[in-house]
Amino acid sequence: MKLNFTLLYIVSILITNAHTQKHDFKWLLGQSFADNPYDTGWGSAIMDFNTLDGNPLFYEEKYKRIDFLASGANICDAEGNYLFACNGGYVEGPNDSLMLNGDDLGYDIKYPELGTAASQSVLILNKPNSKFEYILFNKVLHYIENYGLSINKLEYSIIDMNANSGNGKLTVRRKAFLSDTLDAASLIAARHANGVDWWLITSEDTKANYYVFYVSNIGVKLHNKYEFDYNKSEGESVQTCFANCGNYIATAAGVAVLIKYNLYFLKFDRCTGEILNFQKKLIPFHSITWDGGCCFSPDSKYLYYSTLDTLYQFPISSDTLGKRHIIGNYDSFREGISGNFFSLTEFGPMQLAPDGKIYGQETGLQCRSMHVIHNPVGAGDQCIFRQHDIYSPTIKMCLPNFPNYRLGPIDGSVCDSLGIDNVPWCHWRYHQDSLDFLNFIFTDLSAYEVEEWYWNFGDPASAENGSTQQHPVHRFSKPGIYEVCLIVKNKNGADTLCRTVRIAVVNNENTTEVAIQIQNWPNPFSHSFVLNVIGYNPQDMHLELVDLMGQVVHRQKLQQGSHWIHTKHLPPGTYSLQVFERNERVFGKQVLKF
Repeated sequence: MKLNFTLLYIVSILITNAHTQKHDFKWLLGQSFADNPYDTGWGSAIMDFNTLDGNPLFYEEKYKRIDFLASGANICDAEGNYLFACNGGYVEGPNDSLMLNGDDLGYDIKYPELGTAASQSVLILNKPNSKFEYILFNKVLHYIENYGLSINKLEYSIIDMNANSGNGKLTVRRKAFLSDTLDAASLIAARHANGVDWWLITSEDTKANYYVFYVSNIGVKLHNKYEFDYNKSEGESVQTCFANCGNYIATAAGVAVLIKYNLYFLKFDRCTGEILNFQKKLIPFHSITWDGGCCFSPDSKYLYYSTLDTLYQFPISSDTLGKRHIIGNYDSFREGISGNFFSLTEFGPMQLAPDGKIYGQETGLQCRSMHVIHNPVGAGDQCIFRQHDIYSPTIKMCLPNFPNYRLGPIDGSVCDSLGIDNVPWCHWRYHQDSLDFLNFIFTDLSAYEVEEWYWNFGDPASAENGSTQQHPVHRFSKPGIYEVCLIVKNKNGADTLCRTVRIAVVNNENTTEVAIQIQNWPNPFSHSFVLNVIGYNPQDMHLELVDLMGQVVHRQKLQQGSHWIHTKHLPPGTYSLQVFERNERVFGKQVLKF
């Protein structure tokens, strides 16, 4: 296929969308009951999606002290640079210390203690029409005698990241705007149809009633309260989520005492803020304990619902949930945490990520691993669900709570009043075939109603150097360094993203050991460590762990990205970590297992 790529590229530069929306491109994970530098499982880690290939890399964060117990949120600026995080008790800024005025946000939680025990109680939005201000929403726990902990208020604070020499300050602090007994697992937001403002939604604890708030640059205002004829038990909900398109809401709920799981599905109007078409599904109860979660596919055509031991997929057609399909059952895996302590990896809350995948948190206990739905737009088994598939360098208790920051206006609607057009924003990732090092799978992740795709692989020697498919596959003609570009278009404009794809070329001279960037975290380690291969797609790469006797005790194949090296089978001691590409050593380091 021959495309006039040069002309398209010039046009896209002239009419490109100038701003990015990478507010959720870094996920802060972690928990640390005690400051023990030798207990490397505890602490913080960054799951970074702002990478060379568009796939996440994991980094250990040694100096952050914030802990997440059951709920948390963090945010980046529009370019994907990390700013701050909140755990429901306090805000930690970009300088790894307490943000000015950011302590004591609820129930006597002080920095740097564990955060709130409410599962979905924190959310951060970029303030409409402001480049440096953010709105932090926070549920407040309250103890009731003979009842226990409950949530009785919803508050917001405004954070100015221009203040305090760029380290941020809460300029408005703990402004209460709702007093009621609220559900612990319902705090979500979606863009207004004008493409700038927000709709914020939360729900009551014992009733299927939803509050809708209008969030603009002048404040937070109650829009309406929608009441549905259904009573819930205290603490019934475990997660509420918005569809990526903003048109649907789902609530995952379960009550062990009543031996049932419930799923609530609702339609939402981004223009009017109206909730309608309430649907309830009863899900079979399989386990003596309960938890779960929900998440929509990126194209909003499927809803995923997890109970403690089963993952379901529901197709969506004509604003109605279709027949459920079982995608996976808990495989009884127990993850080694520390010493003889093991944690179950049952299913819990889920979060859609910037790479188009859905990541699942194991429920209720500390784990490093995450479940992954690799292709959530696929029907049935085509969604490719893998349990305990990837690992963080550190323990975690929850995933951060994010809205879809890349949802634009509804062009042509009566609410499209600000004259903002859905100019495409280009983003994509690639993955190297593990069986053929020259074969690559490309996945478009662009936003704002893309209608056309123009790929150029920078490989004129190949049979097909271009493609108009959304998700093409390309086999490169030989090892080399290629500039791959994607132009996305619609009637309002175009945008371009180019990435350098380096395949089996150590460097231009093919000699020096430092040409490939490789990192390992943590060191020392106990059960496992993470090894990152950055910006390089190998032909035949592997790592070796060599003991003091010169024996290779562990060997593992590597590709670009983060790898989880499990070492439980190895005795404590000092090892030589070595990485080879085509039998040439490209990295070496001494590591310690304790």
